[in-house]
Amino acid sequence: MSVFLSVIIPTFNRANLLKKAIKSVQNQDFKDLEIIISDDHSKDESAKLVQELQKEDARIRYVLNTKYKQGPNGNKNNGLDEARGEFVMILDDDDELLPYTLDILIEKLKSGYDHVFGNCLIEENSKLSDKFSGRGLEKDCEVSKKDFLMAKFSGEFLSVFRKSLLKNHRFNENFYGNEATLWVHLYESKSFYIHKAFRIYRINRDDSVTKAASKNAFRVYLGYLELAKILEKELQISKDNDYKSQCAMYYKMAAYYAKLAKEFKKMYFCLFKSLKIKFNTPALILLALSIVPNSLIIFLSKIRVRLACKN
Repeated sequence: MSVFLSVIIPTFNRANLLKKAIKSVQNQDFKDLEIIISDDHSKDESAKLVQELQKEDARIRYVLNTKYKQGPNGNKNNGLDEARGEFVMILDDDDELLPYTLDILIEKLKSGYDHVFGNCLIEENSKLSDKFSGRGLEKDCEVSKKDFLMAKFSGEFLSVFRKSLLKNHRFNENFYGNEATLWVHLYESKSFYIHKAFRIYRINRDDSVTKAASKNAFRVYLGYLELAKILEKELQISKDNDYKSQCAMYYKMAAYYAKLAKEFKKMYFCLFKSLKIKFNTPALILLALSIVPNSLIIFLSKIRVRLACKN
């Protein structure tokens, strides 16, 4: 049975929050959809919860991730493989859609776009704010592949896209995060950004992917290395020197996580690549600090992020 939209909710041990995520989809006015719960072998009551909800809503499907490696990327791939909709949305199990979301996003899709995305409201420590999690875009606008590759915008957004844009591409299971290596395919077609909040994005959770990045440093390194290679290839093809700064930055980030993973040869390789593509101060500073303990590097990075946020 085909549907217009597949909403994929990858989950792992978050039964209470999962219920809120599912309800936020069920409460949308738009009904031509399926809700795919891709479970990464949860040990809590998640499966039982979904079974109870299925009794009342036949649109809910439960699929266990047996095909891919356990982790956020493999679990999302499991959901993507199961999606029967022409369009797809991925909603984290600890987030919620705002009431008007699907009507607005789908109306824009039907006006001729294959990929439409909007912003999110940040909920921090159980307090919902009016702050947007996505940065860099300040008004409704079309967005190009170059805008995406140059990181003209960053942070968390909510997307709905034509599934065929991905073709046979999937998230790399060896990466931890770094979804941009897959999302780049969405910008091969017409993309539109709506400057409005469409979901609640919860941060500062102990089990969040962001907080776990340093614990999965090598896998994060692999993701940044792939992003750097994508930018380097684009630079070679287009001869557009605008890509140099961003490519150098990705190599620097790869070096940072290679150091946390204690892969020192890989760290120095990425640092020298970064500096060769475009001489930059962050890579030079990391090179100077390459012999200091990881704990100090992490501490200094946290200070830098806090200062940047204040400014």
